[in-house]
Amino acid sequence: MSPLSAAILAIIQGLTEFLPVSSSGHLVLGEALLGSHSFGNSIAFELVVHLGTFLAVLVIFWTDILNLGQVFFTRLVKPGTWSSEYQNNDGFRISVLMLVAMLPAGFIGLLLRDQISELFSQPFMVSIALIFTGSMLLSTMFFKKSDKPIDLKKALLIGFAQALALVPGISRSGSTISMALGLGIKQEEAARFSFIMVLPLIVAATVLEFLDLVKVGISSDEVSILLIGLIVSFVVGIFSLRWLLQLLKRGKFHYFAWYCFTIAIIGLFYF
Repeated sequence: MSPLSAAILAIIQGLTEFLPVSSSGHLVLGEALLGSHSFGNSIAFELVVHLGTFLAVLVIFWTDILNLGQVFFTRLVKPGTWSSEYQNNDGFRISVLMLVAMLPAGFIGLLLRDQISELFSQPFMVSIALIFTGSMLLSTMFFKKSDKPIDLKKALLIGFAQALALVPGISRSGSTISMALGLGIKQEEAARFSFIMVLPLIVAATVLEFLDLVKVGISSDEVSILLIGLIVSFVVGIFSLRWLLQLLKRGKFHYFAWYCFTIAIIGLFYF
């Protein structure tokens, strides 16, 4: 992989990790178009670009993450107060609900890891999945704006929506935010819940990929490519996340449906 190809793929990751158009699907299509499967260590490259977007979330939501973490862990050491804290402390309740929402994707991801991995070499199937993503996004046009709180049932439904996004081409942010909006959750709260709840899953996935990387190893020639991927995905990720939050406030989330349909049609014909 050339430095230019690495930068292009990192831009794709940085943009599509947060925009509801499926970063994994775009990486599959991008690698197929650029012929970049020949990079000596694709595991390492995927690890660093996901790490870059992970850091972007930390930068944008650092105060929320810090507050939620502090509230959660200070209450966690007092088991006898969990029930009352869940009822009366919004920070602790949201933290617990985020953990609950992670369970479906975590369980299904571990159970079907090999089968899901096979889909990353099938750009035609990714194109079909993008049609599904576009349909989800388009449906948000018909959701009435509301400000309902997130409860246990809603958290689980958002979690199952996130599990769908294990399939490349189905957007994680698209599926989770669409589900949240359909359940009557406010746009800003839906985005905040969606992006913060995935952080532990990203950490877990990164650890698994890192263990695979240790087995394979990386060469010194690949280090510069990996640094390009990390830096570019981080910088682009910050801008794309801020842009998405602005679009959500304006009620234009469904606009990305037409983009997904366009890429899907091109992919179906090309592949």
